[in-house]
Amino acid sequence: MPPSALPGLVLRLRPLGESDLMLDVFTEPMGRLTAVAKGGKRSKQRFFGVLLETHLLEMNLEPTKSPDLWRLASAKVMASHVGLRQDYRRLLAAGPVLELLLRATPVQSPQSGALELALAVLARLETGDTPAELGAGLAVFLVRLLDRLGYGLNLDACLHCGRPLEQMKSARLSLGGGLVCPSCPPGHRDHQAPPGLVKFLAAARDLEPQALSRLRLPAGQAPLALGFLADFWREVVGHDLPSLGLALRSLRVSGSPSGR
Repeated sequence: MPPSALPGLVLRLRPLGESDLMLDVFTEPMGRLTAVAKGGKRSKQRFFGVLLETHLLEMNLEPTKSPDLWRLASAKVMASHVGLRQDYRRLLAAGPVLELLLRATPVQSPQSGALELALAVLARLETGDTPAELGAGLAVFLVRLLDRLGYGLNLDACLHCGRPLEQMKSARLSLGGGLVCPSCPPGHRDHQAPPGLVKFLAAARDLEPQALSRLRLPAGQAPLALGFLADFWREVVGHDLPSLGLALRSLRVSGSPSGR
């Protein structure tokens, strides 16, 4: 049984019949789960203004006959992230946060720290006022979630020969999940990895959560960071991520490999 007053981030809403809604939400103790809100499309009392994507809800859930489906008995908004809706670029930058929690995490499997990460990044994005700031916030999430889900980048040594980063004059980022030194054969989809970018990716992976909001991308390196991370995430999940493509275009970042 889920605890009462369970916090959950709304990832997706879907209509069910004439008056009900299906919600995909992400929670700390249960991971991703699905609930049905009876009368959610028409209710003027219980759910009016409550059931929106990016809302953090305090939910009371009840079991149904299906072990994978819950009934939303009641909910109230804990955080609306209203700032995301004040700038379309903010909302588009937040899209991959929701989509990756929806598509890259298993059903009802706890993912320690993932909800805290998502909420911290959404809070940063809802006050971001430049493409560079929004890009840095999104990049932090993309790097950190990889690590949380067991796909963390190897940024300390060459993936192929093991040469330490300190001994490399230059490096590339491979879709194999980390650095490749200049002595090893290049892959056709390798990305540039200037020193400042490697330091940013390592910091995004390793810093304490409270320090992540201060992390900035080096000037001009947002396209390199987000281009690589977008391609690597597509490799991880095995399919396209529409929200990620929209976010990259809104920030004027190419989603195709750069610096081959």
